[in-house]
Amino acid sequence: MNAPRLLLLDDDAAIAAVVRRYFDGRGWRVEVGADASEAQRLVDSGEPWDAVICDLHFSPAKLAEGFELIARARSARPSAAVLLFTAAPEDGVRTEALRRGADAVVTKPAPLAALHDATLRAMKKP
Repeated sequence: MNAPRLLLLDDDAAIAAVVRRYFDGRGWRVEVGADASEAQRLVDSGEPWDAVICDLHFSPAKLAEGFELIARARSARPSAAVLLFTAAPEDGVRTEALRRGADAVVTKPAPLAALHDATLRAMKKP
């Protein structure tokens, strides 16, 4: 069985490292996009991601790149699980993420097991 492939899009190096280590330890192959342009390139690469976990904010100048990345990920890989992983818990953020194609929204800080479980549930969507 092939290891599931995760595209993790987060500009916070510490968070990305912890999430990557957690998923790596559970047999995932993880690629990290650490800034908005790298994230966009990876989303558009055509790689067969099984799941995409995306932060909302990548730079102070453009506060919602994550919404665009979610929409692009959903368009590029309709079968992939797409999750927003954000510290912005407002209902409007959740609503917009789901409207753009996210399967789930997980609020930081969250236990890594909760993020992993949400990802697995999203991968089993009908």
